[in-house]
Amino acid sequence: MAARIIISIGTLFLIMGCSSSYQVKEMGVGIGAEKGPTLMIGEITLDESWSVPAGAIGCCWGDGGARSFVYDVPFPQQLVIAWYDLSTELFWVGEAKIDNKAGYEFIKKMKPVIVRSTGEYSNYELPYLIIGIKRDGLIKVWISNSPADAIGRESLEIGSGMAQIKELPPEDER
Repeated sequence: MAARIIISIGTLFLIMGCSSSYQVKEMGVGIGAEKGPTLMIGEITLDESWSVPAGAIGCCWGDGGARSFVYDVPFPQQLVIAWYDLSTELFWVGEAKIDNKAGYEFIKKMKPVIVRSTGEYSNYELPYLIIGIKRDGLIKVWISNSPADAIGRESLEIGSGMAQIKELPPEDER
């Protein structure tokens, strides 16, 4: 009987230790694209459970250009994104796998930054999940302690994926 209890407790600890659900109190989610064309981004869905809106994006690969803020969400393991390239008239849909454990570990060790434009020290340690897309369909995901250029900015690539060209949905479904 004691052996069963020990095995049950060990299994419980193993399951808890391997859990992939990391809760985030507050996080900025930004999206940027390579400079050049304007891309119209639809809703970005994370883990099929929560989403953020985007809109028109025209620059800032690797920076959190268009930002939304989320509260009390699990750190994502994947995202699905769709966009329309106005210059080529192509519709893209793709997904990226995210290493949510690495992202969560980054958040736990984050340091504050100095805002370059003001020179002010920002001790507000807000993580930014940054999604970058390119015209060729490449999707990258980073976690950072600042959305853009700041002294002390750190970022870590935690995901990537590739989008495919799709036919546009019918007019009444857009």
